[in-house]
Amino acid sequence: MKALILAGGRGSRLDELTKDKNKCLLEIYGKTLLEYNLDRAVEIGVKEIIIVVGYKKEEVKKKIGNEYKRINVKYALQKEQKGLVHAIECAKDLIDGSDFILMLGDEILINSKIKSFLKKFEDEELFAICGGVLENDKSSIKRTYSVMFNFDKRIFRLIEKPRFPINNMKGTGHCIFKNEILDYLDKTPINMYRNQKEMVDMIQCAIDDGKKVKIHKIAEKYMNVNVYEDLNIAKELMKEDNPRVLIVHNQMKYYGGGELLIVELANWLTKRGIKNDILALSKSKEVEDKLINTSIIIPSHDVDLNPPGYKNITDILNAIKVFRKKLKEIKDNYDVINFHDFPVTWSLWPRKKPAVWFMNLPPSLFSKPDAGFFLKMLHKGRVWLDRLIVRQSMDIITVAEDLNMLRAKQRYGINARMVYFGTDYDFFSKGNAQKANKKYNLEKKFIIIQSGVICNVKNQFESVKAIARIKEKIPNVLLILAGRWEEDYKKKIEAYVKEAGLEKNILFTGNLKREELRDLYKVADVGLFPLGEQGGVLAPIEVLCAGTPVIVSEDAETAPLVKEEELGIVTKNYAKAILEVKNNQTEWKKKTKKAGNFVKKNLSWEAYSDRMIQAFKDAWKRYK
Repeated sequence: MKALILAGGRGSRLDELTKDKNKCLLEIYGKTLLEYNLDRAVEIGVKEIIIVVGYKKEEVKKKIGNEYKRINVKYALQKEQKGLVHAIECAKDLIDGSDFILMLGDEILINSKIKSFLKKFEDEELFAICGGVLENDKSSIKRTYSVMFNFDKRIFRLIEKPRFPINNMKGTGHCIFKNEILDYLDKTPINMYRNQKEMVDMIQCAIDDGKKVKIHKIAEKYMNVNVYEDLNIAKELMKEDNPRVLIVHNQMKYYGGGELLIVELANWLTKRGIKNDILALSKSKEVEDKLINTSIIIPSHDVDLNPPGYKNITDILNAIKVFRKKLKEIKDNYDVINFHDFPVTWSLWPRKKPAVWFMNLPPSLFSKPDAGFFLKMLHKGRVWLDRLIVRQSMDIITVAEDLNMLRAKQRYGINARMVYFGTDYDFFSKGNAQKANKKYNLEKKFIIIQSGVICNVKNQFESVKAIARIKEKIPNVLLILAGRWEEDYKKKIEAYVKEAGLEKNILFTGNLKREELRDLYKVADVGLFPLGEQGGVLAPIEVLCAGTPVIVSEDAETAPLVKEEELGIVTKNYAKAILEVKNNQTEWKKKTKKAGNFVKKNLSWEAYSDRMIQAFKDAWKRYK
């Protein structure tokens, strides 16, 4: 199955909006009309996308490129605008022998049923299936086509732009065809009023030959954007179809990886026209300044979150109590609640509300191996309670890596959705190596960087030991450890550094601004991340954006992605991997450029947020 999307027209009735722009590139909530259609093609898993272009064709090609969400994209040129049948003719060679779904690049479907549309076509072995919507305003049917059908939804007559619609079924440009429909291109008569071949006449030829063609409700609401008013109506329809979202997170004072993720998600929700707020126990001006139009709700409490995190079980229980009380007050102001990290996941139960948990940090509910009978029983009770609460209060779990996918299945018996983290490729690709060189005197150094909180989980000690092993072979090696630190862990590293004589080979920078960090990524020769099983997902991806090769631990959450997509080296022999990159720098720069392109296309914050939005909508629909 291929997708054929028609995007060749200017849309002259939109006046100034399309004077210098293809109509299909007009945006609604930060996404072009064309991309909304492309997303539906991706949703049903087409093997290839063909876009028919004409007016401002180069702009369309530049915007979409030769691949969309890992599906190959090809272009067919329609030199003159002679209608839909002519557009299909222009793409005939690219369609080749495949069945295909036809879409108009200026159509918007609200609450689409694209998967059931394809399923009906395949299950009933139809020759063609036309997408329709039920329309109360029959006058709007005059702008598309009317459908006459029997009790089984089999079509026996299509009428282009009917003067008197016979029912409230409105035809759309979404149709799926057997490849043999191409045989009717030449048989289709020229419409006497418009002096071009019409799609409904082509389909009618097949119906008259006895081919089995049906109508199927493809969406709850529909808009074909032809005039400025259509654009505004489409915006309102989409806004009504979106849930109001409350994001619940422990704290928003410290701007770490988890908080960056939430800020990006909140901002993309806003760009998509979705009302959202954040419920947390703290906030900072830095975080508030980065949010576009999201409020951070802080309930009154006496929980100590300095440094971030909870000191003991008493604080955790108090936090749960605070969140539960506040949620009871405000939950009805939202349609979906999005939880991030334990213990907020315990704050809704047993009340019901559409809920999605982004499981980045599942609770650590394990006891010591040598624990006594009482602690083991307590551990079993906590595990049982956590499983009960999550299973009864979370509709959907989303994860960003294979390890948490496995945890969700083993611990909760839930098949989680994979939603990869995003990253700001444009930001991290623009680092200034000269600034970093000047600030830290890095000339003629072989730079290895590891960013993140200096602690046992991030495992910087292994990076330092790797430097000790390669110091003789790379005398000018310098390991930069960028991030705030846990004092005891840093002292442990410093003691080893002194013992191994590595004082000139290790540099602690402390916590850095993102602008400073991207400069170091740019100047570095290698990004090294000997991570444990939790945390540190974003940093290796950010380093790739800067064009710097990465080495990650086999235990790292991001390791399966790095390995599967060949984004870097996955190993535990860090010294050997560093030497591999050092001895083959030109080759690794080429590999990393390819990896960076993958990140740019597939691991954006926009892509992350759109997947989360779909999860929110799916959870909401279960209750609607």
